[in-house]
Amino acid sequence: MKKIACVCPVFLFCLLIINQNVVCGYGYAKEEDPLIKVFKNIIYYGRQADWPRVSTEVNSIHDRIADIRNIFKIDLGIRINQAIHDQDFQTLANQMANLVFLAIREKFYYNRQEKLEIFVRSKVRLRLAEEYYTALLAGNVRDYDIRHKTALHDGIYNRFVNARDAIGSMGFLGTGAVKPNLHGFETLTKEIETLLIRAFPYFETGQAAPE
Repeated sequence: MKKIACVCPVFLFCLLIINQNVVCGYGYAKEEDPLIKVFKNIIYYGRQADWPRVSTEVNSIHDRIADIRNIFKIDLGIRINQAIHDQDFQTLANQMANLVFLAIREKFYYNRQEKLEIFVRSKVRLRLAEEYYTALLAGNVRDYDIRHKTALHDGIYNRFVNARDAIGSMGFLGTGAVKPNLHGFETLTKEIETLLIRAFPYFETGQAAPE
């Protein structure tokens, strides 16, 4: 039986209840990360119960889902596809949110693996992790803060800001370079993960190889 997509307090997409024109035309720069764009499309088409389009969008990021599975030993693809088969929008939304969380962890993981030794890579990964949070999870964290009188969003945002400093700097024309603070980066990113799990207690973290 076809299930009706409904609003659940576990994961509300307040900023994504928008019409088709907005989804396809508002603010989509060419350089927008595919995961962000696909996530928004999946939520839109899921709310419209357009399950074939949802399936197409999920298939377009199968490589990202596989990357997450290989690192953290969690196959969210099976769960996402089962939610599509069952036409269960809320489970789909929760699993997609978990995928975003693990994509953030993936960026942190590789930076810690490389010990922040390649500044350009470290900076790009951190920027993407922050974009995933800001574009896709921050609204729900703010909702959690309102309901529970907490300040998780501020804590997460401030740690991202401090993590930017922790990766160091190349300086300018060979002067003013700053060495990375690996220990500080590890502490900040693990605290971000912990705060996100407080806001989304159903998130699974998986098991990554030793760093």
